Parts: sequence; C-alpha cells; structure tokens
Amino acid sequence: MAAQASKQVKVIRDLLKEAAEVVNAGDADREGQLLVDEVLLFLNWKGKTSRLWLSSLDDASVRKALAGIKDNTSMRPIFESALARQRADWLMGMNCSIALSRNLQACGVPGAWSVGRVQTPTLALLVDRQREIQNFKPRDFYQVVAHLDGDIRAAWQTPDDLVDEDGRLLDKARADATSHQITGKAARVTRYTRKTGERAAPLPYTLGGLQKAASSRLGLSAKDTLAAAQELYEAKITTYPRTDCPYLPLEMHGDAAGVLNAIGGSDIAGIDPARKHAAWNTAKVEAHHGLIPTGQNPDAASLSANAKRVFGLIRESYIRLFMPPEKFETREAIFDIDGLTFRAAARMALDPGWTKLGSKDEDEGQEEGEAQGTLPDLREGEARTCERGEVVAKRTTQPKPYTDGTLIAVMTGVHKLVTDPKLKARLKETSGLGTEATRASMIEVLITREYAERSKKEIRPTPRGVQLIDMLRKVAPDLADPGYTALQEDALADIAADRAPLAAFMQAQVDATREFSRTLLDGKLTDSQMVMHACPACGGSRCAKLKSKAGNAYHRCMDCQAAFGDDGGKPGKRFEDRPQGDGAQKTSSASSAAATGPKCPTCKKPTFKNETKTGKVYYRCGGCKGAWWPDRKDEGKLGTKWGL
Repeated sequence: MAAQASKQVKVIRDLLKEAAEVVNAGDADREGQLLVDEVLLFLNWKGKTSRLWLSSLDDASVRKALAGIKDNTSMRPIFESALARQRADWLMGMNCSIALSRNLQACGVPGAWSVGRVQTPTLALLVDRQREIQNFKPRDFYQVVAHLDGDIRAAWQTPDDLVDEDGRLLDKARADATSHQITGKAARVTRYTRKTGERAAPLPYTLGGLQKAASSRLGLSAKDTLAAAQELYEAKITTYPRTDCPYLPLEMHGDAAGVLNAIGGSDIAGIDPARKHAAWNTAKVEAHHGLIPTGQNPDAASLSANAKRVFGLIRESYIRLFMPPEKFETREAIFDIDGLTFRAAARMALDPGWTKLGSKDEDEGQEEGEAQGTLPDLREGEARTCERGEVVAKRTTQPKPYTDGTLIAVMTGVHKLVTDPKLKARLKETSGLGTEATRASMIEVLITREYAERSKKEIRPTPRGVQLIDMLRKVAPDLADPGYTALQEDALADIAADRAPLAAFMQAQVDATREFSRTLLDGKLTDSQMVMHACPACGGSRCAKLKSKAGNAYHRCMDCQAAFGDDGGKPGKRFEDRPQGDGAQKTSSASSAAATGPKCPTCKKPTFKNETKTGKVYYRCGGCKGAWWPDRKDEGKLGTKWGL
C-alpha cells in the first residue's frame, strides 16, 4: 500500500471507532462501490452502512441524492460484480502472463509478456486493422449513370449476377456497353415517391460517444477527454462522466429552463424548454443517465483548455434537445431505360432545426444513397430522354488506422465484427469490450507496454503487439477474441443485476484460466528453439545459450539464474556473483559486501546478508537467487525460504 494511502486508511480506521453509521459516497458505479466496501471490509467495520448514489455534485443533485439514501446491502450485487471483475482480471493476467513469459523465455524470447482479459482482444482489433491495411489491394469498379433531360441523374441498379459480394460492378466492358445502350433511349418513370420526414437531435452523450466526438472534432485522446470530463464533474459543471446510458430521468426535465439559462442557450432561436425529446425517459435510465450540464455557471470555474472545449460539446448536445427536429423531403424515381432499371433520389432540407447549431458528429450524416439537391416532380408513366450515358470509374479505399474515437466505437459495438447471427445478436445486447470507465485506460496500457503506439491521432500496433496476437492465436485464440471477452462483460452485468451468482462466474473463470495457462505454458508459440545444456551450478537441464547486447554468447540457467561464459558452445566459467535484493541496492557498503552468510543449500556458496525496506534481515544467494529468513534460534543459520 502506498504511503499516502496507508495514512488515509489509518485516518478512516480511527474515525470508524467513533462512528455510529458509515455512508458509502463512492463513485456511482460498480468500481466506486467496490473501492469503499473493500476498505470497510479491510477495517472489519460491522456497523450500519448506507449508500449515497450521486450522479452529479451540484447542490440540487446532492440534496436529491440525500433524500434517496439507501441501505448499502441493497448494492451487494453491484459490489459482487466489481469483485468478480477484479478477481477475473487478476486470475487471467497473472497466470496467463507468467505462463506465456516462461514459455517464450525457454524459447529464447526475452522479456516479460502480459495478457489481459480486455487488453489482449483490444490489441487484436488493432492488429486486424493493420493487416487489413497491409493486405489491401485497390480495385477499380464502375457505376453507370444516365443523364436525363431536366438535369436528372439516375444510377443503374446493377443486377446481382453482375456485381461482387460488396455490390460493385468490376467489368468495365459491361459498364461501357450499358452506357452506350441507354444513350438516346426513352426513360419511363415506373415509380415516383416523395415523403417528408424529420430527424430529432441525437441523444445526450455517453462517455464513449463523447470520446468519439472529441477525437474527431477536437483531436483529443480518449484519456484526455475522460480527464476533462472528470474535471468538469468535480467542478460541479456536468454530471457523472463514466456513463453508458444516454437517457435522462423525466423528473430532471423541470430543471431545463434554469440549465439552459445558465449555459447561454435560452436566447438561441427555436429553443423551447418545454420540448420533451425522446431522451427524457426514466424507464430507460440505468445506473447513470446521459452526460449533461448541471446548471452551474461554467464561467465561474477555473477550467483547463481541454475542459472548456469538452464542455462545449456537452453544452451543444444538451441545447439541441430543446430545438426543433430537422425537417426534410426525400424524393425517389425509378426509371426503365431499354429494359434496365435506374434510380434517382434526392434529399431536400425544409428546416435545419437543431442541425444549425454547431458541427455535426461523424454519425449524424444523411442516409446512404441520398443526394443533396433537387429532383423535379414526376408522375408514373412519364417519359424522359436519356441524353447520354456515363461510366463513373471508382476505386476502393484503404481502411484507415484506428483513432481513439473509432477504436472506442468498435470496442463498444464489437457485435459488428461478428458474422455468426446468434452470437451477433447476443453481443449486440452487451456493453462490448471493457466499460465506459476502462476503455480509455486500456488504450494507454497497450501504449505503455509497447504493444501499440500513437502517431498524431492514429493508433497502430507495434511489431511486439503483432507478435503477441499471432502467438496467442496459435494456441489460445479465445484470449484474443473480442466476442469472448464481451460475453464476460455480459456475465458481469448479470451479476450486477442479481441475475447470476458470483460463485458460478468465478468457477468458470478458474476453469478457463487453468486451461489457458496450460496451453500457454506448453504450446508451441514460436518456431525458434533455445539450445539447452546441463547447469553446472544447480544440475538442472535448462541452461540456455543466449547472446548479450554486444553480441557475445553466454549461458544462463532458467531455473537458478546462474550465468556462465561460453566454452565451445557449452557453459564455461561462471560469471562473478553479484549481491541481489533490496538491501544490496540501498547502500554502497551493502552492494560491495562479500558473501559471508550461511551456504546456499542449492549452490553450496555463501549467501549475502541483506535487509528489507522495513529493516528486517534476510539472506539471498547470488547464484540461484533463493532467499531465506534467518533461523529464529540462530540468526547465523538459514531459516524459512521465501521468494522475491
């Protein structure tokens, strides 16, 4: 435990001695529930415990939360869900990482390798996208367009037997022939429709939606966006940031006029505080509601530049809820030209509504196949003339590397990557890879561990990251499967909703981890094999031939860690032992001390006498690295063995 944390825990322990009741006011999510409950369990608190569930820190929201305070035992399922996540991550990470690293070290691949329940499938997404980019081969395809009198452009509805699996016409000769065939021919209207429609403003942001918008519009990383949203929350300017629900409680609608006035939205044309967008739906609100302003004046706070920019997105999103919907008219005409079917469509704006406020997010565009512009009034049976046919040459475009925003979007919508219909339908109901609170940190973990790298806005896997995923897919492909991990998140959600027991989930995790560890430890991860000899120090059979950074051959035992020079391809003279351990590094006198302790039972050489950080004496062998406490009766002898 860190020194500052230890000090704080002692303060809490002393306060508990005087307390009649404890109120858990941790973050309003499963991890916030766990963090506080763990401290109370650690300190053996048995008294009354209540739960204060805060989605906002402004005065009005705090008063509402205090009025609805509940018994902490009602949150037991949420606590168990977080506990299950914590234990599953530890089981998977510790055991699988050790098994993988030991296997690779025995094959001559140095260093520590980590595997994580969410980390690894996220890396797999990056690797797969990188492969798509590397293997991409551009293909030319063609669209035949008929230019009709009246400035009408209609596209050929190419028959299915002439297009590839993506609906593209690849045969240029056929396109040219069709273009010539229709030139000068009559174009008869077989169907004409015109419809008016409207589109309401998007729902308020979830954290993932905010991170995606901030990435595309502001160029911010997911980590920086979360930090800005947290800053706004702590300044009481916006609501709880780590939300995965875009809906809002209907009772909060009564605050709309005050919130709009505070954020400068009251005077915008078309604003109506009484308007009830579909976002106001208490039945759809989960643990948290959508991310919105609280009504505190943002100008009164000292905010960072990023926080101000992110608040601009949240402000805009909230104001749009009270603006009229976008209104438009769509027109579609189907033509028969010499027995071939052509289609013309247009989308005409009638009232911009909420779209006149600021920029649009990436997913707020018009429907596919619609063209902005006009299409004249037509009637069925009317004849036009195809003045000329045109072949429009196009080329497939290379996939783009992920950004923070697009990676989080695909982590959230992992079902889109699955082809199996049953699994796809099930995954669509899950929260995807990780949670709103953890996805940003998972990207940073991959970068810190050198499995991925960020260049400007792009995130790509490193060669090390590609190597890891390739190795895992040889022996334990489920570890790199986003769908597998997403189903685990689904199981955690079931625990939180009290639909499934913690014990059953954990037993499944233990069984899976045991199998993964076995395959990672014994599976063939790489084609390279290390040359092994008998170890002159411990007598084991895993003394490996390696190369130093300077390119010189040497040997090291994988069991006792003793190192030797090379003698004709075999272990030669043993390198001089050096003291190891905490105490050996603390002072120059310790690091230069001779090995004068009791003899190591394995290496038969004297051990080094060291001290732990707390001043306790222990002995360590410079060869096999074994460590022992002194004998309780005779400090000059070795006692209980322990490991560092």
